Amino acid sequence: MSLKIKTSFLIYCVVCRTPLHFGWGFNLQRGQPLLDKWNLIPKGIDILMTHGPPLGFRDWVPKVLQRAGCVELLNTVQKRVRPKLHVFGHIHEGYGIMTDSYTTYINASICTVSYQPINLPIIMDLPNPTSL
Repeated sequence: MSLKIKTSFLIYCVVCRTPLHFGWGFNLQRGQPLLDKWNLIPKGIDILMTHGPPLGFRDWVPKVLQRAGCVELLNTVQKRVRPKLHVFGHIHEGYGIMTDSYTTYINASICTVSYQPINLPIIMDLPNPTSL
């Protein structure tokens, strides 16, 4: 019998954005183009880092009265990847932490909506990974 002990976290980062933000770099259209990108995220990761949020998690934009999160990313995170931690930013008004009872979602935007760097860094302690 061999014993394997996991002594590190598996982290995956994705660089792309949803189209709400005026054709800036790295934007993809909602639907299949974004889903194709999210499908590259492997299962079994502990921490997922994306530029923007999934739909419904720290993604409300009061100025336009709508959520800016990505439904394709939400489905990918909750139904397939299931990381312990999903860290993102971009929606400055959404700074803070939420959970769905399995994944903790952190909008770590340091700047406010007026680009003032006043939000404190969010520090998250995770237990040391161990598995047999």
